[in-house]
Amino acid sequence: MVHAGSCGDRLHDILVSYLPILTWMPKYKKSDLLYDAVSGVTVALTLMPQSIAYASLAGLDPLFGLYAACFGSLMYIIFGSVRQITIGPASVVALLTFNYVNPELPTTAVILCFVSGIVELICGLFRLGFVVEFVSMPVTGGFTSAAAIIMASSQLKGLFGLTYDAKNCVEMWVKFVEHVEHFRLADTAMGLICIFVLVGLKSLKSIKVNAKGIKAKSYSAILFLLTTGSNVLVVVVSSIIAYFSIRQGQSPLVLTGTIASGIPQFRFPFLDYEDEDEKFTFFEGLSRLWPGAIVVPLVSILSTVSVAKAFSGGKVVDASQEMIALGFCNIFSSFMGSMPVAGSMTRSALNHTTGVRTTFSSIFTTILGMLSLLFLTPLLYYIPKSSLSAVLICAMTSMFRYDMAISLWKTNRRDLIPFTTAFVSCLIFDVELGLLFGICVDLLCVLYRSARPSISIEKETNSGCVKWVVRPSSGLLFPAVDFMRQRIIAEMSSSERSNKPKLIIVDCVHFDKTDFTAAQGIKSLINELKAESCQLELMNAKECVAVILEATLNVKILSMVPLQDSIKKFNFIQPDLTGIESMTLHEMKMNNICERKA
Repeated sequence: MVHAGSCGDRLHDILVSYLPILTWMPKYKKSDLLYDAVSGVTVALTLMPQSIAYASLAGLDPLFGLYAACFGSLMYIIFGSVRQITIGPASVVALLTFNYVNPELPTTAVILCFVSGIVELICGLFRLGFVVEFVSMPVTGGFTSAAAIIMASSQLKGLFGLTYDAKNCVEMWVKFVEHVEHFRLADTAMGLICIFVLVGLKSLKSIKVNAKGIKAKSYSAILFLLTTGSNVLVVVVSSIIAYFSIRQGQSPLVLTGTIASGIPQFRFPFLDYEDEDEKFTFFEGLSRLWPGAIVVPLVSILSTVSVAKAFSGGKVVDASQEMIALGFCNIFSSFMGSMPVAGSMTRSALNHTTGVRTTFSSIFTTILGMLSLLFLTPLLYYIPKSSLSAVLICAMTSMFRYDMAISLWKTNRRDLIPFTTAFVSCLIFDVELGLLFGICVDLLCVLYRSARPSISIEKETNSGCVKWVVRPSSGLLFPAVDFMRQRIIAEMSSSERSNKPKLIIVDCVHFDKTDFTAAQGIKSLINELKAESCQLELMNAKECVAVILEATLNVKILSMVPLQDSIKKFNFIQPDLTGIESMTLHEMKMNNICERKA
């Protein structure tokens, strides 16, 4: 019975690890439902205009964004582990979709969504969450900052009512300068006014309410609605203005246009497709998405896990489980004709602000989105594209990590190297190449730091005999041993003959690891010092390090001896002969060596 019970507990733990819904669903309360409903509806009001804008950013029909908004987060209810996260169309993923999806073949975005989900699911099932740890915060900050500039640059044509095609940031600005003289006055005025209004509404967050009681609650509620619903407010007002500005069937503004209404049909994404009278199979469409089929899911994983860590409340985030959840979200939403989805920082922050209790809040976002598809799509026709561009440009300001650059400048300027590399490379080249360059440079910086540890050398003179104590700050692998060797030889070369040591003690207390090549390097250093009539001794090595060094150097190393004791063992003062019987053989040997050197 005990065996059966333990097996049952083990099965329960496995199910809970893969199905986080089992942790909160049995304890779900009516009060939780109220908070989740408020959060879900609030997020939906922000998500609807954003989804249309992100679809435009990806060069797709608004329906792709609306489908992603409706169905992207459903699977996260079951598999998601961080209640604040909302899955849906995201800015960086939309930008990558624009880079890889041919506008003439828009349904390849559905294939990209499905394949992204498969890649994410495989990564999660194979527990590859640790891979995310190889991308540091400076690289992520540089990447997102560059992506913010690229996305804002891509919206300049919509803001000024221009038409041109461009891929990278440099080309966008060149084309903008070439076409800016053809700007549309109505669109430009509408876009700039929307930006000013959005900035003004966002600044209301800093206002402190001095009233008390009911007035305070009323004022706080009004400020909250104005700040969180600023995108909806701007889009609705601009649409009303656009509707009444139509004369003889013509509008002075560039409008979103007709959007098909209704719930999409469930369709397996690996069937045949037809776009613009061109038929192609699933694998033919997939061949046109390379290498986006790998880059998009990896960037989606990176952004989603970063959002999860931001709202984890100090708890450990299971990155592999987040990969599984994101994979199921993309796979299911691809069945509904969606573009790729990922976690959103701004909407997750809004979810957190409204006091979300569980991931069940996403069901209310989905319901409101489906109602919009059924009844509100005729009204979406009148949304000016300039107002959507204004919404996107204002949303990008929060992605630009100038605060991180300032912090790195004040604390660790070396980390500015991968930050700047990722930032500049993304602006000059494609964003995926910029991210790759940033990761490579960051890893090189990590290797450089491990190969160049700080090394202190303390010099002591007793009875005319000089000894040095060398203290590396970290474990010695083979590149670091060469650096220590060069440092010691250079220090000896610059010392006068009378100040050259007869004994060098290497304090290994910080050695947590070493390797065979490093041990051979220490052996070479011992031989070089012998030619200079100097002896090298290793002290305070941990057992795992001592085993490797002793086997290679054929010497006995004292393990984990306090440093002061080890220095006393190498005192060059004649020891008290009355206590010689209590000394170890190694201590006697060291004292004899010191006496001879003296």
